[in-house]
Amino acid sequence: MPAKRRTAAGGDGSNNRASTSTDTGGDMPMSPQTDDPAYKLKRKKNNEAVQRTREKTKKTAEERKMRIEKLKEENTQLKAKIQQEKTHINTLRELIIKGEKDENQNRIIQEILGRPESDDDDD
Repeated sequence: MPAKRRTAAGGDGSNNRASTSTDTGGDMPMSPQTDDPAYKLKRKKNNEAVQRTREKTKKTAEERKMRIEKLKEENTQLKAKIQQEKTHINTLRELIIKGEKDENQNRIIQEILGRPESDDDDD
């Protein structure tokens, strides 16, 4: 909202609304200030500042939206990894409960642990 300006006719600082046009035809200025070059410059600068602020807000919202999408995707991947690790834990638990050790179990354990099978294991 622009600052109130004192006019020569109404030096008391009151808004002289009686002289404003209620006609929406646009032929008459809305207030005596609209003809003032300083006022026009101030309005132009304000409009530019408002536009920059709106663009910045829009950019920030778009960045936030992209970050949310990225985090959702990462969350989905992490949930899948958790499920895979739970499956590995259950498989290892079952092998331990069985208590038997054979070549197939060694292979499964090595796959789960991510280590290559070595030939010098205790058989």
